Amino acid sequence: MNRLRILKLGAAAAALFIAYLAGFNQGRDSEELKNARVEISNLNATVAQFKARQNNDATALAELLRVESTSRNELERMRSQLAIIERRAQNDSDRQRNRCLGLAVRYKEVVERADRAIKFCAENHK
Repeated sequence: MNRLRILKLGAAAAALFIAYLAGFNQGRDSEELKNARVEISNLNATVAQFKARQNNDATALAELLRVESTSRNELERMRSQLAIIERRAQNDSDRQRNRCLGLAVRYKEVVERADRAIKFCAENHK
């Protein structure tokens, strides 16, 4: 009987130890699952922020392209007017004035490009 009792106590101790290990592993897995869920929610929030930023950048880029197109059309109109004026030039003073007007058109184009770039950077890279 002694051996039977020792065998029963050993089996009970082994069952208790196995149950303890199973509970410990389940608790650890549960904690890892909680941490993974927190990390997933943080990543989802980060993705949402980047999507919002991407939408803002896309809107700003569309506006920039529209403004650039309008500006390009205005500059082309100024160039065509300047070409007409140059054809009508009669003397050297007229030609010199036309050269100054041509430089003014180029200057305006460069300044507008710089203004658009600065405005875009200021709005989208705060």
